[in-house]
Amino acid sequence: MDQTYTDTVAGSSASLDVSDSLPSSSSLIVGSQYLRALSIDVQNTPDVYRDLPSQPHIGMTVDVTGRQLGEQPTFEVNLVIRAQGFERAPTQDAPNPRVLYEISLAYAGLFGLTGRIPQDAVEPLLLVEAPRFLFPPARSTMLNTVREAGFPSPNIQPIDFHALWQSRRSQQR
Repeated sequence: MDQTYTDTVAGSSASLDVSDSLPSSSSLIVGSQYLRALSIDVQNTPDVYRDLPSQPHIGMTVDVTGRQLGEQPTFEVNLVIRAQGFERAPTQDAPNPRVLYEISLAYAGLFGLTGRIPQDAVEPLLLVEAPRFLFPPARSTMLNTVREAGFPSPNIQPIDFHALWQSRRSQQR
C-alpha cells in the first residue's frame, strides 16, 4: 500500500512550532464525529468484475486539516482519505496498472481544548491526537463501501499520525 500525508491547521494567528511532548495539563475533548463526504467511482463497469484479483493493490493518500470555529477553543478536524484499487502493484515494467476503483472519504469531528495549552501543543493535539479518534470509523466506512461495491476488502493498517506529522514538519524545514 502506498501512502502520502499532508496536514494543516487554520484559524490560529500565531505560528505553531513542533513540540515532541504534550504538557500534562492539556486536554482534548472529543465531540461529534461525522461523515462529510463519500464517493466511489468504479472504473469500466461491468467488465471490471470479470477476473477480479483476490487482493487488489491499494494506493492511498491521507490529509488532515483543522480549523478553529469562532472564538472558542473548538476545532473541526477533517481526515480525508483518497484511495485507488489497482489490479496489481505498479512495477517498473508496468508503472500504471489498471484502476479498479477510486474512493474518496472525508470524515470529520469536533474537538475542544481545555486547560492551559501552550501554542506549540495545539497543532499536535489537533493533527496527531484528533485523527487517531477519526481513523477507525473512517477506515470502517471506507472498507464497507469498497466491499459493497463488489470488491475484496483491502487490509488497511492503522496510521501512525505522529510519525507522519513529524515527517511533514521535517520536510517543511
